Amino acid sequence: MAKTKPKVGDIVQIVFWDHAESSNDVLLFEVIGRIFNITPKSYGIKSWGYVTDVDKARDSNEENETRFAIVKRAIDTLRVLK
Repeated sequence: MAKTKPKVGDIVQIVFWDHAESSNDVLLFEVIGRIFNITPKSYGIKSWGYVTDVDKARDSNEENETRFAIVKRAIDTLRVLK
């Protein structure tokens, strides 16, 4: 997993195992984004989001952001990029 403990605001690359409906096995996926939330079981990753709070407030459209909750136990590798 990570060499340095990731924190909210970090940009990370996470490679994780995901379920696969109608498949013979789980599949390996990747997400790159900014951590916006950490829970005991998952990392909240925003892979597409507003850069400034002003733009977010002005636009006020959550559909313009893409977020994922990645289960920690499914993570193969996690690298802090920035």
